[in-house]
Amino acid sequence: MKPAIVAVLALTGCAIGPSHRPPPLDLAPTFREAAVTVSGAAATASPGAFWAALGDATLERLVAQAVSANPDIRIAEARVRGARAARLNATLELVPTVTAVGGYTRQRLPNVVVPGATGSLPDQNIWDAGVEVSWELDLFGRLRRSVQGQRALVTSAEEDLRDVQVLLAAELANAYYALRGAEHRLATAQQNAENQQRTLALTEERLAAGRGNAFDTERARALWSSTLAVIPPLEAAIAATQYRIAVLLGRPPASVVPDLAAGAAPPDLPDTLHVPSPDSVVMRRPDVRSAERQLAARTTLVGVATADYLPRITVGGAAGLSSATAGTLGDQGTRRFAVGPVISWPLLNLGRVKAGVDAARAGEAEARARYELAVLRALEEMETSLVTYRKAQERLARLEEAAAASERAAELARLRFQEGASDFLQVLDAERTLLEAQDRRAVGRTDAQTSLVGVYRALGGNWPGGE
Repeated sequence: MKPAIVAVLALTGCAIGPSHRPPPLDLAPTFREAAVTVSGAAATASPGAFWAALGDATLERLVAQAVSANPDIRIAEARVRGARAARLNATLELVPTVTAVGGYTRQRLPNVVVPGATGSLPDQNIWDAGVEVSWELDLFGRLRRSVQGQRALVTSAEEDLRDVQVLLAAELANAYYALRGAEHRLATAQQNAENQQRTLALTEERLAAGRGNAFDTERARALWSSTLAVIPPLEAAIAATQYRIAVLLGRPPASVVPDLAAGAAPPDLPDTLHVPSPDSVVMRRPDVRSAERQLAARTTLVGVATADYLPRITVGGAAGLSSATAGTLGDQGTRRFAVGPVISWPLLNLGRVKAGVDAARAGEAEARARYELAVLRALEEMETSLVTYRKAQERLARLEEAAAASERAAELARLRFQEGASDFLQVLDAERTLLEAQDRRAVGRTDAQTSLVGVYRALGGNWPGGE
């Protein structure tokens, strides 16, 4: 008996099945599109830290409101609570289960069970009360593997919550910058319409004085009307974006968001982004962390399924009182008890056990592939966001130069026309070019801002730094 006892005690400290180890990452040492690369991982930032670094207090407040009131956040928080409850339930499987029982039974035994009895036996009343205890001895680590898997799922749910916060903040920032861009485009169109209206009035005065012609007047009127036609779509876009922001804040679409009333000055975008090394970026992203924890949970499920090949030993017991009347419970002779181990082993169902193990291994392989895909997508998103941001800045710089040159050209065209040095066609062409250049500049500024939001998403909600 002693060798068998020693073997059982040795197995008690073992957990069958594979142990999870994060797969190694075969990554390039630096990002190809990064202007500056520094090694080491930065600390994980809160959802609002990125926007605080930009210095836009309005956007910072909106992000804080969204991550506290948006329904998607509440959904993710509920999943975290559910995962924690499942973890607690799995942990409690390690301790004995104690159940209080009590009941009343009226029964009649057949006379064949009582030798020599004739006729019907009298009815019997049985009152019973007690406790039942059941405890599975986790000799092969099946229950412990289950607890490890639930812990991994809790961490995965927490990372999913953070990922929702990052995506929500990014979506809100994109809507906010689209709103400010549409407002800027609307102001540009209105200002150009005012300038063109003054030009139209000038042509009408010249026509009335006999120094102009109706052709110039009608062309000025056509350009002014075309500019006015740009305004309604921009106003519609502003209203739609405001509705979108209200929903992201967890409010009805028609509600007015007071913080959106006054437009803030566009933030100063960093010229250079300091990004960590690729492995640091990947391991800080919540979606990658969640995928890694899902893989860990699937690996432990392989151990749980493999443990079904081995016997389960459960210690059970019961103690209580049984009597023919409720008032005599506890009297002499009413006490009862039972205790003993139960060994179960699926000897004739090993095919089903093997199918369960194969399914668990397939789930692990799927989780591993999802993790590798998450890593590749993270790298792709980082490289894409960096090059998009850099090129958006270059485009914005050229659009700024074009808008400034168009403003000077329009002013010169008006002066030359008033002095009779050029015809009115040059004024119309200069004003049309000015409107297009200013509108493209507003669009380019919005694109640069949203491309920075793309970097924020690619970094998993962390501020990369700038200079």
